[in-house]
Amino acid sequence: MSLRQAAAHRNLLYLLSLKELRTRYKKSVLGWAWSLLNPLTQMAIFSVIFLYVFKASPPIGDPSGIKNFPLYFLSGALAFNFFSISVGVAIGSVQGGAGLIKKVQFPHEHLVFSVIVAQFVTLLIELAVLCVALMIAGNMVLPWIPVLLVVLSLLALFTTGVALVLSAANVFYHDVNYLWGILSQILFYATPVIYHPSTIEVSALRWIATYGPTGSFITAVHNVVYDLRVPGTGRLVQLVVMGFGMFAVGAWVFNKLSPRFAEEM
Repeated sequence: MSLRQAAAHRNLLYLLSLKELRTRYKKSVLGWAWSLLNPLTQMAIFSVIFLYVFKASPPIGDPSGIKNFPLYFLSGALAFNFFSISVGVAIGSVQGGAGLIKKVQFPHEHLVFSVIVAQFVTLLIELAVLCVALMIAGNMVLPWIPVLLVVLSLLALFTTGVALVLSAANVFYHDVNYLWGILSQILFYATPVIYHPSTIEVSALRWIATYGPTGSFITAVHNVVYDLRVPGTGRLVQLVVMGFGMFAVGAWVFNKLSPRFAEEM
């Protein structure tokens, strides 16, 4: 469907997103706290390994001067987890909405959009906690929030594009879901979440960590909240091209395949 048709069904998107948020932690004692528990556990594990096993030195923020591995890790992990979890959940969203697709005519992409919206709201809540922790550590991140929101919005566009392609492909090939589980693990270690790109000695691997799709976004997030500076012009241009470009590709692929969804389910 066209963007105009999708916009006409924005109330449906709101309801699907609200349902996604409400059911995520339904009948859970800790509720939203679970969204922070996983990255905090990762942070604790990698901090012990990084600081006490390998006795490595934390990255120094430039020009902030902060030297705090747990906060460096958490700022990158929250953004990466948004990408990884959003795509992982969205992959099965179209197949999971088979009953609705067969009965009602509506923009099928809203099933994917609702997952991204719900996960983005979760990300904002998590980042609010991170910002408090950063300010306690001496990093006055508040003036940089507008820049952070721009970077995260471009990340959301990129994530949506990837999710549209893979969710459409998953209707025809259910292996996509399993492949994503493997690929997301590879991407995590290829992205500068637990290390700084400058520590990589092999130039090709350093380039991938610095300029790869996920590496570019995570580096930009680190620039804003850890270094307290605006990412370079080249970096911002790259994020804009990747964000809008991937979204356009995703929308094209999804619209091309969506007419065949009902007969494949």
